Amino acid sequence: MRGGLLLGHITRAATTAAVTATVSAVNLAISVADGSIAYGSVNLSTATTTANNGETQVVTNDGSTMKLNVKSSDATGGTAWTLGTSIGSNIFKHEVSTTTGSTYMTFQATDTYLTASTTIAAGLTENLDFRFTTPSASTDFVQKSITVTVQAATP
Repeated sequence: MRGGLLLGHITRAATTAAVTATVSAVNLAISVADGSIAYGSVNLSTATTTANNGETQVVTNDGSTMKLNVKSSDATGGTAWTLGTSIGSNIFKHEVSTTTGSTYMTFQATDTYLTASTTIAAGLTENLDFRFTTPSASTDFVQKSITVTVQAATP
């Protein structure tokens, strides 16, 4: 008789467990009141602000908890003024504040959002004030238009 090896395979019954999953849809929705700013006529190399003059913009979170972003366009009308971090010939500076003008964040470029507030709960509001500094020199003195884009984003 020869020695042998007996191989066996043990089979066990599988066990299962349940995993409960929950999910909530995110609803990013905002409204802005009143949606219009009139800086008026401003001398060259001069800053003007919306703080404490009735031009504060009120953003309401009409959806889920969100992060609030804002960006500024260049100024159009006649010879365009370019957004910059400091003023120059046909270059203006635009800033945003959530502290009634105590501190400002400077817009860096027209295609770049600034985070104005990292978290705004549903149903709450955030006040936005803006400071605009005119160029040091201008090719023309035609009224300019600027678009400020306000964005709700996932925090």
